[in-house]
Amino acid sequence: MGHERLIKSVIARSLGWRATEECAVDRVTAIGLAAHKNEAGDTMLRVNALDGAAMHKIILLVVRRLNHKMGISREFARKMAIAALHEYLRPNCTHCGGRGSHFQKGAAVRVCPHCGGNGLHYYSDMERAQLIGGNYNHRAYDDALAFLRDSVRTLVINADKRLND
Repeated sequence: MGHERLIKSVIARSLGWRATEECAVDRVTAIGLAAHKNEAGDTMLRVNALDGAAMHKIILLVVRRLNHKMGISREFARKMAIAALHEYLRPNCTHCGGRGSHFQKGAAVRVCPHCGGNGLHYYSDMERAQLIGGNYNHRAYDDALAFLRDSVRTLVINADKRLND
């Protein structure tokens, strides 16, 4: 089904149903059936649809996870959760905007030297520390980022299984 189609389904204006084709209502139903055990995945889909309440909720879920799993203070875990969410929501190269190439006046299109043409921005330790406002725990930060990514991936996989049943 794909991540983008799920997001579009969540914010669809019409949830009309047709017996002959898959519609937004079918995908939303599959999300609902798959999300009952994946609160973070459901919340992340709403975050991707720019739901402010969902952003607050996912930050709280990450804080709770880092606090319980790694014993990190709630204040520091909150800073890491916000930074990880920022990194998750802004994956594109900051120089080419995710295109993978640059246009220069009077010259041919050139591959972006910052991302090597893949359009992605790889955050350095210094950038991550700046997002957090100081030093950070690498293991905990990577766990928070993986939690965000995996929750969406798991929900998409489970929703796809529901649609194919």
